[in-house]
Amino acid sequence: MMTEGPLARFTLDLDNLRAMLGLDEDATPRAVVRAARPVSPGFAAVALSVAEADGHTLGSGSRDEVSRARGRIARYEQVAAAAARTGAARVVKGPSLARWYPRPLVRSMCDLDLLVPDEAALWRVVRGIAAEYSPDLLYVSVLARGPVRDLVATLCWPAPDPLLDADLKIEVATLVHAGDLRHVPVRAGAPTDPGVANLLALAEERFQHPFGVKDAIDVAVLLGSPDAPDPAEVVAAAREYLLAPELLELVEYACARPRLLTEPAPALMEPLRDAARAETERRAGSTPVTPADGDGDGDGDVRRRMALGLPVHGLHLRDADHPGRQVARIEDFDSGVLLRAPVADFLLVGQELVDEQLYRAALAFLEKGRDAQSTDREEDRPW
Repeated sequence: MMTEGPLARFTLDLDNLRAMLGLDEDATPRAVVRAARPVSPGFAAVALSVAEADGHTLGSGSRDEVSRARGRIARYEQVAAAAARTGAARVVKGPSLARWYPRPLVRSMCDLDLLVPDEAALWRVVRGIAAEYSPDLLYVSVLARGPVRDLVATLCWPAPDPLLDADLKIEVATLVHAGDLRHVPVRAGAPTDPGVANLLALAEERFQHPFGVKDAIDVAVLLGSPDAPDPAEVVAAAREYLLAPELLELVEYACARPRLLTEPAPALMEPLRDAARAETERRAGSTPVTPADGDGDGDGDVRRRMALGLPVHGLHLRDADHPGRQVARIEDFDSGVLLRAPVADFLLVGQELVDEQLYRAALAFLEKGRDAQSTDREEDRPW
């Protein structure tokens, strides 16, 4: 459900973009664009679209940069539409957020996040995307909670202009809300309303990094839209997904940016502050669901990390087609642990750096299995 109008007033122009980027008020539009580039890949296109909205004429290079940003969004929308047909995938953030931006403003978009209902759907989507777009990189992350596990599969391939633009990156996941792995556990699914789901997904990112300019603009666009989500639904979802403190921090952060967003309506802010206080108290009295980093998991032991509910990551070893398999199988070998997925085989690791001997031992184990005429059929690039 949506409100009958915006929950706050939203303004994005060169003046407040200058302030958000830490520039003097007399900084030129060119200086604004230069300052926007380090924020994130593609954010310069946002600054260029703001300059265009302020009446500045874009030259051929600027027009092309904005056009490439729009083309990236359109490409991601095509991927998302195909993934929805293949595995009931839904978009979180990304193109879903870009649709809220008023023209001619454009949203920068590094990657595409797709949420799928289960692991079987994840591998169907991965197989379909890879068959269509031939990615040159595929890796996974696994988060186990007893008999339940969640996966994130990441596929990457070059953008149409690879010397100027970041690679296209698709993340297909069985979860959006992983929490802090301490006092905020994994929470399945996402709200059905796109606006509410986007707000919570933005708030969730606080567990990975402090909020920045992009986050402030995103939440301002959502709350300042004539189609802003219903405040009661927002607060109810923030309570359900244990995200009221992070959402409140995000909204207050956006409101603190000069002239970007007025304080939203009391129908949102008053119950959201109450929910944030209640969730903060809950966390203070809760028992951590996993140990803090370094509490016995610093050796990167994969099986131990999974038993503790900590993430492990899959290093791609080879493409493989396991035709009768809908979900991945975790398999031990003498030196480590493998993830035998429907589309590829991975070495599971608990640390960023992987020992070369371990990598070679994993490949040798797989080769030995192939030499023993394994029933798994392999192809050059089946996924």
